[in-house]
Amino acid sequence: MSVLWSVLAGIGTVLLFLLKGVGILLLVVLVLGLLLMFCPFCADVQWAEGIFQVKAGALGITFPVFRYPAPEKPEKKKKEKKKKASGAQKPKKEAPPRQKAKLTLQIVCTILKGAGKLTRAIIGSLRFTRIDVVLGVRGEDPAEAARSYGRLNAWLYPTLGFLDRFLYLDFEQLRLLPDFGSAEPTVKDHVSFRVTARAYAIVFTLLRVLYAFWREKVLDVFI
Repeated sequence: MSVLWSVLAGIGTVLLFLLKGVGILLLVVLVLGLLLMFCPFCADVQWAEGIFQVKAGALGITFPVFRYPAPEKPEKKKKEKKKKASGAQKPKKEAPPRQKAKLTLQIVCTILKGAGKLTRAIIGSLRFTRIDVVLGVRGEDPAEAARSYGRLNAWLYPTLGFLDRFLYLDFEQLRLLPDFGSAEPTVKDHVSFRVTARAYAIVFTLLRVLYAFWREKVLDVFI
């Protein structure tokens, strides 16, 4: 009898240890998920000297993720892959097609409302900072360059004023310079800025939109 109790106690100890381990693992996953939701993600975008590159990351730390044109890579010898003879495949039984729900006016309104909420959440969470723009305005001759400079100024600043009503814009430098150089450009063009976003606002809105879609059976129209 004492041996049986010892075995049961050992099994209980192991189970308790496993439950503690699972609980700690779930807690770590939950904490990491919350950190990912509330930490600011960012991307640095830059265009200079004909090269466009993007660096992305979080907490202000970014790493290169895209560059155009891409740097040349050394050519690697392609290994010849042997083709395997495919055996005769058995015909699969086709399941009867699932009947989809009909698209109604109420479902269309729900989709439009959800798309509007998600768009507002994405736009509201974006912040454009460290905007640094230097562009040379050129033309076939100095007179044409001056006219282009005036037209661009007349269009640019009203457009920025309109965008500022919906987006957070923080400029470090915005310079449009008339470039009257005849042989080679005298102004080095470059554009750079940082985009930051917090995921929690987008995730919460997305969950609300998906719940509304499920409640109104919107997904049954497409699935």
